[in-house]
Amino acid sequence: MGLYVLPYIGGVIGLGLGLFAIFRPYGAAKLVGIKIDEALPHSISEVRATYGGVFVGGHAFALVTGSDAAFVTLACGWGLTGIVRLVSMVIDRAANGANYGGTAFELVMAALLATPFVIG
Repeated sequence: MGLYVLPYIGGVIGLGLGLFAIFRPYGAAKLVGIKIDEALPHSISEVRATYGGVFVGGHAFALVTGSDAAFVTLACGWGLTGIVRLVSMVIDRAANGANYGGTAFELVMAALLATPFVIG
């Protein structure tokens, strides 16, 4: 059992972030450093759909099915997000605390979701 609890912890965190974005889109936007533009009503829908729907759908599927492939797919997504953020910090000269923290969080999520399948 041991290591196999880690993907479920990552899955619950991802699901929680998605639910937060669906029900508190302004809070989610602030958390990730973007602004919802009142003049563009679709901007709130974008936060709910992308940060909410994608996160809830992917993480809920992995949690409900227990699919190794689903957890590894999520790990790949989180891991690549962290890598792309690192590249962006270099090419966009955007190295700051928020980006370092975001990168660390994304790579930890990838590790939680993938560890038992990589070393288990």
